[in-house]
Amino acid sequence: MVKIERVLVPVDGSDSSKNAAKYAAHLLNARNPTLYLLHVVEAVNMAIGGESAEELRKANEAKAMALLEEYRKMVEACGFKNTELLARSGRRPDYVILNTQEELDCDMIIIGSRGQSALENVVMGSVVTGVLEEATCPVLVTRNLRGRYLEEATGL
Repeated sequence: MVKIERVLVPVDGSDSSKNAAKYAAHLLNARNPTLYLLHVVEAVNMAIGGESAEELRKANEAKAMALLEEYRKMVEACGFKNTELLARSGRRPDYVILNTQEELDCDMIIIGSRGQSALENVVMGSVVTGVLEEATCPVLVTRNLRGRYLEEATGL
């Protein structure tokens, strides 16, 4: 049997990341791994200095932790209890996700895809694509989940 002890779930407040987190909780509940909920915060511009930069960093972290607490409550409502909250900053969310996966030695990443069009993907890039191309563990991408996969999920 494949050993899954640490699972990383990047979240951003979108419906697709909420669905991915709920799906992860239901999928992994019997295995009871540690579920790391990660929110990547935009790095503070280096042109901002001194107290202003520190205040902005603290405000960003507080906002991220509030978002992560919502996700914790949501997965707990799905019956999942073993979660850790992580707020990290960086300009490239895919790099932050990959670095966190390596640092924590996660066995799997579960990530939601918003389903950008091909043009949007080329112009803006895709966090999911970056993670899929470079991850050193299995990646499960959830996209446009049908209701039957989430019907037991509660807590939104």
